[in-house]
Amino acid sequence: MKKMVNASSTFLWTTPEPHEVKELLIKQERKETFYHLTDEAALTLYEDRLVDSELLYGEIVEVLANEGSYTQVVVPDQKNSEEPKGYPGWVFSDDLSNLPENWTAALDKIAIKKAIAEVTFSSESQKKQCVSIGTILSVVGSDEATYQVITPNGTGTVIKESAQLLGTVIEEPAEQIIARAKNFLNLRYVWAGTSAAGFDCSGFVYSLYRTLGIWLSRDAEDQASEGMEVAYRDAQPGDLLFFAYEAGKGRVHHVGLYLGKDQMIHSQTPGSKVLTTTLSGTNYETELCTVRRLI
Repeated sequence: MKKMVNASSTFLWTTPEPHEVKELLIKQERKETFYHLTDEAALTLYEDRLVDSELLYGEIVEVLANEGSYTQVVVPDQKNSEEPKGYPGWVFSDDLSNLPENWTAALDKIAIKKAIAEVTFSSESQKKQCVSIGTILSVVGSDEATYQVITPNGTGTVIKESAQLLGTVIEEPAEQIIARAKNFLNLRYVWAGTSAAGFDCSGFVYSLYRTLGIWLSRDAEDQASEGMEVAYRDAQPGDLLFFAYEAGKGRVHHVGLYLGKDQMIHSQTPGSKVLTTTLSGTNYETELCTVRRLI
């Protein structure tokens, strides 16, 4: 059975076991906007390995089982080398809805390209839904200014300047993805995050590339084998830089988006934020293991 995420974003938990951070999020009004975590709670997600990923509004999941207030799912759009069907985990059951009757996989899709945008519903309800960059929604119509999209809350509209119609030619994709990345400078790192509320390193590039209609794997270790490999001396802005332990010979642990001139932008590490870094003279210089080109 397939279902659709009905919250602005929701975490993919590792287990359905109770935890104080989960209780904190359950109590928040998260349906129409993003969660609010203290720095301490955000760090706990990492230290206790509570979450593996994050799902965005309208994302389709395949339901495996139900346990109390949690639903076990796989996420087909989040590729994972260990699970061919998609990224596995548990979500709050209340954050899932049945698929709308008019939804089909064959419909055209838009990707939200602004940091945060809104889906607007009927003027009578005055309801609005905050959505993150990287959110993918199916299109059922358009006019000069808006797309009409299918959502778990019914048909809504998205302003065209906030979205990219997927499958169309994108001019200067590298420049666009870099500009979008820079909108998040100083945003707090959130372990497993894929939304404008906070990213981890691979979630950052994963969501950015979705705005171009490119679906990376969810984790850096898998992303490091995608696209075309190029030498660092030939790297171009928009390429992805991957880093591994043991002076670049061990396990891949980090990814950044190349800006040119020996610099990258990345969501650095738990307790840090999105920032730009010059590679020369840092551990990143010695740990660089591959450069991948996808655009």
